[in-house]
Amino acid sequence: MTDSARTPLSIDMVSDVICPWCYVGFRALDWAVMALSFSNTVTVRYRPYRLDPETPEGGRDRLATLARKFPDENQRQAIRTALNEAMADVGLSFDPERPTRIPDTTQAHRLIRWAHGTDQQREVMTALFEAYWQHGEDISERDVLVAAAAEAGLDADEMSARLATSEDEASVREEAAAFRGAGFSGVPSFIVNEQAAFAGALPKAQLLEAIKSLETETAKANPD
Repeated sequence: MTDSARTPLSIDMVSDVICPWCYVGFRALDWAVMALSFSNTVTVRYRPYRLDPETPEGGRDRLATLARKFPDENQRQAIRTALNEAMADVGLSFDPERPTRIPDTTQAHRLIRWAHGTDQQREVMTALFEAYWQHGEDISERDVLVAAAAEAGLDADEMSARLATSEDEASVREEAAAFRGAGFSGVPSFIVNEQAAFAGALPKAQLLEAIKSLETETAKANPD
């Protein structure tokens, strides 16, 4: 099927790199996009969300923060079991206790935003998720971000220079706050054709069906 015969489809994924469910959702979306590419010309954008807008610049101790948020050990174990099952569905394997800090992700979101201009957002997202969840690195640190940029194929010197400025810091925070203000209370969330959205790290087959369903709804709402 030629590109002209495929139906245009846009998907925005709203997420935060420090969210393990977003890592799962990111991989599930990869699978869904591959399946959709047989009938659609798919455009994916990755949009910023800050799980904790009050995170200090130096970050927080992650395990202590989670213990306060989920004081019940049985609840924490149930979450861990559900996460393990979700990881298996998308072929991921990582220790959710590997990262020891919860960083402010504003700087990571700046890098993701800049990668949109060169169509390398997916590669940057991959590098950042792996840096945090597979290696436990602090993705608020400039050297970690520059290394992720280089791994994704961006110009490391350019990204280092831009990260040394305040470029887009306010814009990233404003966009993330706008999603929260619009009612996005959890991530990952997915927006289809800029009109309809749903939240949750669904199993990959369910994610595909949810996207298809909203594609149909948006097409009916906007007939040619």
